[in-house]
Formats: sequence, structure tokens, C-alpha cells
Amino acid sequence: MNTDYMAEAARHRHVAEEYRTMASCTPDEELRGVYLRLADDYDLLAANEDRVADNRKLAN
Repeated sequence: MNTDYMAEAARHRHVAEEYRTMASCTPDEELRGVYLRLADDYDLLAANEDRVADNRKLAN
């Protein structure tokens, strides 16, 4: 499998930012919380992709 982990990390960060933007635009506090938690989860995914990319560099 030839995955571009850095590109995936960037994509996850972009999605996280979109959720933050959505959170800032909604008057519903519960929905805002959901969006912010999703943004945090996508940030975690991005960080994981970064770690995988770093580990693959070390392995090569």
C-alpha cells in the first residue's frame, strides 16, 4: 500500500478546520460541541498520520 501519510494528515487538518468553522457559525451549543469534538478527533488523526510518516522515514 502506497499511502501519502503527509497528504492524509493535511487533509485531516483541513477537515478539522472546516468543523471549527461550522462550530463558529451555529447558534446551537450542543451542535457546536459536536463539531468541536469532531475537529479534535480529526486533529488526532492528523497527528497519527504524521507519526506514521515519521516512522516510515526512520525505517527507510
